[in-house]
Amino acid sequence: MGQHSDRAREALLDAAEELFAKNGIDAVSSRRIAEHAGSANHSAVAYHFGTRDDLLRALIFRHNDVVAARRRELLAELGPHPSVHDIVRCRLLPLVELLDSIPGPSWRAQFLAQLRSVPSAVAVLEESADELDLGTDFSSLATAVEGISPATMRGRSAILGYLVLGVCAEYEAESNSGTARGSWRAVGYFLIDAAAGMLAAPVTRPEGGFDARGHARLV
Repeated sequence: MGQHSDRAREALLDAAEELFAKNGIDAVSSRRIAEHAGSANHSAVAYHFGTRDDLLRALIFRHNDVVAARRRELLAELGPHPSVHDIVRCRLLPLVELLDSIPGPSWRAQFLAQLRSVPSAVAVLEESADELDLGTDFSSLATAVEGISPATMRGRSAILGYLVLGVCAEYEAESNSGTARGSWRAVGYFLIDAAAGMLAAPVTRPEGGFDARGHARLV
């Protein structure tokens, strides 16, 4: 009974991730998710997860342990004075490695990208911020980069969150369609180089910035 329940739960997560990725989070009902998972019980989402937000949390944290463990492994290999590039690599590479490990067609990156663009999901992301680590928050690097204020680093992290997940979502979609070139590893190191360069770039107008949601504001 327990194994059957676990399989049903995983099927619902697979169905929800695919439908959310393809159609947007607000456009998909719990009933549709249950039907796509092959369940005759239209209340299956509520039975296994509770509320709609609970389902989103389960999806958000689905692979968090794997990514976090890999990140700890990479961080443990760093020397006493790591470069910005080294730190960014430790944070981003585990996410890209996870996306590479998921059998195709996959929807993880496209789902995560949808989360950042849907107001109804933003609140869930913010509630989970202390526990969730997508590898796209580099605000703590302000202490490691001379001349970069914490506010500026938070703004750059917000922009990079959209950039990283957007590029990964696009590559994932191309992989699903068979049109992708290169590899996930190449995508990962392209993003690592770009992110490290942006985070360490000099500040020319310190009064401008972006908040955690990527909205323009004054620092």
